[in-house]
Amino acid sequence: MKAKLKTPTVSAVSALSILIAVSAAMAKTTVVFDRNANDAASREFVFKNVPAPSKSDLGAKAAVVIVDGRRDTNGGDVDKLADGIVPTYEDQPARNFFFAPNTDGGRILVDLGTPTAVKQVNTYSWHPNTRGPQVYRLFVGDGKAEGFQPQPKGQTDPLQCGWILLASVDTRANDGTAGGQYAVSISDSTGEIGKFRYFLFDVSRTEQADPFGNTFYSEIDIVDPNGPVLPAATPSEPRIETIQTDDGKYRITIDTTETPDLTEWAAQELGPVLRDWYPRIVEMLPSEGFEAPRHVHITFSDAMRGVAATGDTSIRCAAAWFRQQLQGEAKGAVVHELVHVVQDYGRSRSNPNAARTPGWLVEGIADYIRWFLYEPETYGAEITAGNIRQARYDASYRVSANFLDWVARQHGKDIVAGLNAAARRGDYSEDLWKKHTARTLQELGDDWKKALEDRLAAEAEAELRINTLTEEEKAAGWKLLFDGKTFDGWKNFKRSDVRPGWRIKDGALVCDDPHNAGDLCTTEQFDWFDLSLDYNISRAGNSGIMYHVTDQADSAWATGPEFQLEDNKDAADPVRSGWLYALYEPPINPATGKRLDATKPAGRWNQIRLLVAPTGCEHWINGVKYFDYVLASDEFKQRVAGSKFSRMSLFAKPTTGCIALQGDHGQVSFRNIKIRPIKPDE
Repeated sequence: MKAKLKTPTVSAVSALSILIAVSAAMAKTTVVFDRNANDAASREFVFKNVPAPSKSDLGAKAAVVIVDGRRDTNGGDVDKLADGIVPTYEDQPARNFFFAPNTDGGRILVDLGTPTAVKQVNTYSWHPNTRGPQVYRLFVGDGKAEGFQPQPKGQTDPLQCGWILLASVDTRANDGTAGGQYAVSISDSTGEIGKFRYFLFDVSRTEQADPFGNTFYSEIDIVDPNGPVLPAATPSEPRIETIQTDDGKYRITIDTTETPDLTEWAAQELGPVLRDWYPRIVEMLPSEGFEAPRHVHITFSDAMRGVAATGDTSIRCAAAWFRQQLQGEAKGAVVHELVHVVQDYGRSRSNPNAARTPGWLVEGIADYIRWFLYEPETYGAEITAGNIRQARYDASYRVSANFLDWVARQHGKDIVAGLNAAARRGDYSEDLWKKHTARTLQELGDDWKKALEDRLAAEAEAELRINTLTEEEKAAGWKLLFDGKTFDGWKNFKRSDVRPGWRIKDGALVCDDPHNAGDLCTTEQFDWFDLSLDYNISRAGNSGIMYHVTDQADSAWATGPEFQLEDNKDAADPVRSGWLYALYEPPINPATGKRLDATKPAGRWNQIRLLVAPTGCEHWINGVKYFDYVLASDEFKQRVAGSKFSRMSLFAKPTTGCIALQGDHGQVSFRNIKIRPIKPDE
């Protein structure tokens, strides 16, 4: 008759290694626990008192199933516990198994298929925080006991259905220290634990302070007394790019080990964004006593579906989606996830009365920073006639971001930081909206919706007035340069006709074939004026508006300064829309850290204003002023002298000339072209 083992219990203390031996009637079962702190952990899983993981153990050929509980779909399947492959860094969900959030762990069964002599049972885990320690009871059985149940559910006591309790493990430190690599080894002084077929791990969560208390288990080894021990494998040679912020305060690692085709893009395209924007986001979302995480880890996974997900300081990116969006939304999606890292709402767990922040606000803040501060030029969160019906403040993501942007513009940009700080403390409530704005959340939502409807109605009315003048405009001296129907008042540069690359379509002047279009000029000459027009440029398109153009040179731009027009996202020319070509650029937008850019994306209509007056010239796009300058001023002359135009003796010398629309660099359309001549003394 087999002796009944006394059950050894291991509980963590402050030391990194502990050894507990418990005497039994016929054996001495030993449990050893080792911990590598975060700064000492490595992908080799080397411990002082516990063997490293193995890929040749009995568990490698065993059946591993979940008997009770639900796995977290953000992690690996339960077979990760016996695949002989361990994680390469501290927060790698796909390489670990863990139970779902808001659950109290579960039960895992390892079935060797037949009763087998076992030398050791070793378990390994790795996480930078409270999901690192291990808490479980290990039951064993050969399947021969009377009434034996091989898969007892959570409500069933294994001791009442033929199981033997081999060990109870709890590696949590008494002082609350958590995080790192953990290893537990259960063995016996005789060299064998016994001869068993079944191993039941009754796993408990490590803490109750938040929904994410289930351990990241990396590997379970059932060791054969006589079998070879081959070290567990790590994935192919890691491809990890480390990004250090300019102030040296923050470090971001990008792991493309699974996706080497993304390595170059991650380093050259994504890396600079992370270096610049992580500290910016930290600055945007302050709160008293808050220190943002110093180290963020980003992993591109081939196995992941969806887009991206963030847990603590780890961001996982679905490689399949990113491959399709490298020239689209890819970088912005990572910025969104960086916001979640900085939000750090897990800090509210220290508040026993913490209130839950609604999901729409969590995602709305992340998308607000992404769409309105990082990449406002994409208009990715714009509300249009096509989606106005979905415009609810709590619709989450882009729609909620649009609401937050409106509130920030109407009531002060600091409101977003204030709401975030409250969420981080765990004391968010709807009362905060009235405190900051004197309006309830619902009232703000209604005000925002009304503002959207009014804007869309005004835009629809404006569409009906294309290529017309209002009575007020007529009285102010405006006149149309294009009637929407004919080329009257237009000709090509140094020609009397219009080349076939230009045509009129849907009330617009269209450069349809840039290879046979050339620059289109007004037949009338202008000295000082206020010009207004709409333009719509094709993807990667490039065009411009030149003024004071004369026939004295071989090209229009050799005499006339150029108001640049292009697709700011994809055009090759580094001179962007609204700039005075090679001479003047708008200032840096402090909100984005980039040059001011008020343009809408390619395929959308943009409105420009070009004021050319003896007292000063101004460039505007979509109601936003870019800069001003004075023609023939000393500063203007110095800039010309330092540019390519210094070689052109007639450049910017004429004080009168035609207005030219550039038509040889891409498809572009113009409409609502109107001008108000200005008197020299005006």
